[in-house]
Amino acid sequence: MRLNRLNRLNHLEHVLLCSLFALAACGGDKSKDDANSKAVNPNAISPDEYRKRQQAFADSVLNTAKPASKVAEQLGKGYAVGSVALRDTIASLAQNTNCFKTGRDTDPYLAGTVSIFAHMAVIGVDLIQVQQSGTKWTSAAGDLVNACLDTEAKKWKLDMRYGKPAAYIVQIQFRSDTSMIPKQTTAVPKPTTAAPVTKKPAPSKKP
Repeated sequence: MRLNRLNRLNHLEHVLLCSLFALAACGGDKSKDDANSKAVNPNAISPDEYRKRQQAFADSVLNTAKPASKVAEQLGKGYAVGSVALRDTIASLAQNTNCFKTGRDTDPYLAGTVSIFAHMAVIGVDLIQVQQSGTKWTSAAGDLVNACLDTEAKKWKLDMRYGKPAAYIVQIQFRSDTSMIPKQTTAVPKPTTAAPVTKKPAPSKKP
């Protein structure tokens, strides 16, 4: 009997020791997890800094695009830079489409320069399409915009007022919209409204 009781006590002591070791191990793992969760990524940047980098990249792409004069020169004889009126008209038509929005749905920070070829015939402009030379985007999402513009341009009708018969090159730009980049927001306190003032009735005059 006494031997069995000693065996039971030894068994209980063994179980308690194992439990204590297990709890200590779990506590150590938890402290490591807490330390890892509190670690800050040293490469993380603030939204403001990210916005500045996106804007700087977009500006560099726009500034390094080949100008319309160079594009027309490289295309050779018969090509010329279109008039300001032609450029502004095509830019307005392009702006009224959903083409740029299509690209922005893929890349919210999309920006770029698009060269447009416009062929002026004796009856007016009979062909408008994206000229790949001189067209430069910040990402491949610009290809979606190019394809959309080629489709929409088939509907545009321009008369002879924009120049004599020739092949014209104009350029339009789509700039990066930094308002699409998440910004840090601060809570704005709601304005407090004063309680309405009730006027006391004027005392009635005695006859």
